Amino acid sequence: MPRDSARLPRTRPRPSETVGVLPAIRSSAIRSWFLRTFPGGPTPAQRLAWPAIASGEHVLLVSPTGSGKTLAAFLAILDRLFRELEQGGLEPGLRCVFVSPLRSLGYDIERNLLGPLEEIRRDLGLEASPVTIGVRSGDTSGHLRRKLRERPPHLLITTPESLSLLLSQKTWGRIWQGVEYLIVDEVHALVPTKRGADLAVSLERLSARSARDPSRIGLSATCRPPDPAARFLVGAGREARVIEAPRPDGEPGPAIEVDSLLQRDEEPHRGLTYRRLLRRIRDEADRNRTTIVFANTRAVTERITHDLRERLGSEAVAAHHSALDARRRRAVEARMKAGELRTVVSSTSLELGVDIGTADLAVLVGLPGSVSRCLQRVGRAGHQVGANTRGLMLAATPAELAGAAVTARAAREGRVEPLRMVSRPLDVLCQQLIGMACAGECSADEAFALVTRAAPMAGLSRDEFEACLDFLAGALAAPPGAWEPEPGASPRWTSPRIWKKAGLFGVRNSKIVRWFRANVGTITSEESVRVVVEEEPIGTLEGTYAERLQQGDRFVLDGRALEFLRLDGLTVHARRSGGDPKLPRWTSDRQGLSAELASELAAFRYRAATLLDEGPSAFRSWLVDSYRLEPEAIGVLEALFAAQERLSEVPRPGSVLVEEAPDEQGYSYTFHAPLGRSACEAAGRAVSARLGRRFGRDLRLVVADLGWQIRLPVEARLGADDLAPLLSPEGFSADVLEGVDRGDLLARRFRHVAATALMVLRRPEGGRTKVGGLLWVSQRLFPLVQAACPDHPLLRETRREVLDDLLDATTARAWLESRPVVRFRSLEGPSPFAAAWIDAAGPEPMRFESPEAALRRFHERLFSGDDA
Repeated sequence: MPRDSARLPRTRPRPSETVGVLPAIRSSAIRSWFLRTFPGGPTPAQRLAWPAIASGEHVLLVSPTGSGKTLAAFLAILDRLFRELEQGGLEPGLRCVFVSPLRSLGYDIERNLLGPLEEIRRDLGLEASPVTIGVRSGDTSGHLRRKLRERPPHLLITTPESLSLLLSQKTWGRIWQGVEYLIVDEVHALVPTKRGADLAVSLERLSARSARDPSRIGLSATCRPPDPAARFLVGAGREARVIEAPRPDGEPGPAIEVDSLLQRDEEPHRGLTYRRLLRRIRDEADRNRTTIVFANTRAVTERITHDLRERLGSEAVAAHHSALDARRRRAVEARMKAGELRTVVSSTSLELGVDIGTADLAVLVGLPGSVSRCLQRVGRAGHQVGANTRGLMLAATPAELAGAAVTARAAREGRVEPLRMVSRPLDVLCQQLIGMACAGECSADEAFALVTRAAPMAGLSRDEFEACLDFLAGALAAPPGAWEPEPGASPRWTSPRIWKKAGLFGVRNSKIVRWFRANVGTITSEESVRVVVEEEPIGTLEGTYAERLQQGDRFVLDGRALEFLRLDGLTVHARRSGGDPKLPRWTSDRQGLSAELASELAAFRYRAATLLDEGPSAFRSWLVDSYRLEPEAIGVLEALFAAQERLSEVPRPGSVLVEEAPDEQGYSYTFHAPLGRSACEAAGRAVSARLGRRFGRDLRLVVADLGWQIRLPVEARLGADDLAPLLSPEGFSADVLEGVDRGDLLARRFRHVAATALMVLRRPEGGRTKVGGLLWVSQRLFPLVQAACPDHPLLRETRREVLDDLLDATTARAWLESRPVVRFRSLEGPSPFAAAWIDAAGPEPMRFESPEAALRRFHERLFSGDDA
């Protein structure tokens, strides 16, 4: 699709459209079932979408959670199939592919379709439903996989990974020919990710194999503006009709309340606020049928579940997150939908599927980070047509309270952050090229044309494409003999995966096909081990955490205390225990505020300080009228802003406030900037690199939302005149990478890039005999590749991912190019803002001093008596 496609056709409801009409639904069986089941008629989303889908247009349907989007997508397709039945017969064969980002969503969709199809079957007096449904995911048994291949269903529900795998199988080649519809659910969750880029290429591959270009239907509750999602959905050369449907008439928007766990004039105290948190959740559970609690990490999810069970009963509370065994998650989902659970604690909204049942309230513990994520989580309560959507954000610190107030207001107003597509991920390209080769011999020209039709790959150059082919063919410079830790368990990373000759390429041998099928996908995770109790699978722990456990150690998983017995290969054996368990550690990318929320929060702080200067009444009225805060919460913010103005100043628009304060080893310099965490980390690493070059000394970097802090030794003290050059945009990207190089971020990300590109295998043939194999990739393989081939496409992709996806160097550079005015304050200790937003994070050592220089300085200090 052209980049100037802002003129995408839009459909909005017209007053003349009446609720009782079923536009474009002509099958008598479908009409009878719908009118009997929904006497109130279709929702706006359904009324607007059905004609466009029936006419074969590409459609992006954007509508609030619980507005009937899924039925809007499927009913016009079912109407088409049943009309064929009524007109003489419905031929077997695959007609529609539904792609869901998570398996639980796919299972929900299957259940939601089987019910209506069974009712319609009875209405027609048939022995079996004429329309068939199949689900293909990683959980599908070998028997069912064969049945799907031998007798394809009319409707196939699958995941991005399973779709890529099916496209690589020659036996599925003919099956795709009859596909007429492609439905992509939760589009907003896929657009900004490599998983989405992988799916976009798969959609192009499927379309190329179909007899006609299938109609694409995207579903989303949170796409503003929708154009990037529409481009992602349809790719180049197509246009999508964007349908933005409102809530059904009379339904209110999301009701989001913000409350503080901290009272005015109280210092933040983790134990106190946590006890209040548990008490508040217990009170809400007493008032509601089912309460969903969202925490930002799996560790906090486990802690809350464990402690709530002591207050609400062991059978009334359940945990739900991706580290738990799939069967346990399915059981929790079934109990929740049956109304048997009072509280479910989860670390992500999508894992819970679409049928939430009796959930009345969503409680958010900690900031969700974005308006989109806030609406997804709050939307899990009252997830049905006609139900109220209610959310409660609980803040444990003044910084969380300010962030929650800004987030809740933006969510009530529907100001969702714009989506930014991943651009040309080369590791995804490598995996897709291997998948194409597995399906048969390919033309490089045709493959390049196909791949670049996918919107995330639109900017891919032919040189980048050929570099990836050369890597896969083993044609790039590289030292020989680099193996995985267990010889024979994995391929030599330098060995070719494909052959390439005369403009064609194909898979090297059947072993490569097996590698691809076992390692397909882009989801990255740390190496994990299974946890079993009396041979019953409970979930997984990270391998590095499990290796440190000693016999008798207690940890919590599935909200229950377990005692570690032994580590047997990749399996932890444990038993149920009492006592006070420790929290497991799951490593994940740190979540920060979106760029939009960070900017808004910075403006909120300055506006609050300005109004407080006019008088407390203006300040309080503003927070009540604009942010719906209660007096106790207002008092907490009033104390914070008054203290910051008294001891330093509130950062002003168009400026960067730098605060100097004594540190235990020298001085700390806190940079307050209107940026989210990822942009602050980019700027902080660039400044660290510049300071490292200047002083040649190690330093420590602390990164958070709205700022970063650099801790220097006493002899590296800065003056006000030293600060402006540190914030120059010139040479910024190179300095960010230099700052990254001084830590282990590049090496850690290379591990994931190499696994996605199948340079190394996450799941090698024969399994892995011990924990820690993937650490070899970052510690040994990364420097090998750097030395042998500095311009290797996977090194290029690692740098791109760090700069653009992890650190948001683009936003940081734009802010530096605005030339913010530097305001400098020398303080006797950390300011209230530094303590509230930045000091809570742990410092990362940044190594700039050589071992020889450090040893020489140590000797000089030892013999001179200098304390420096």
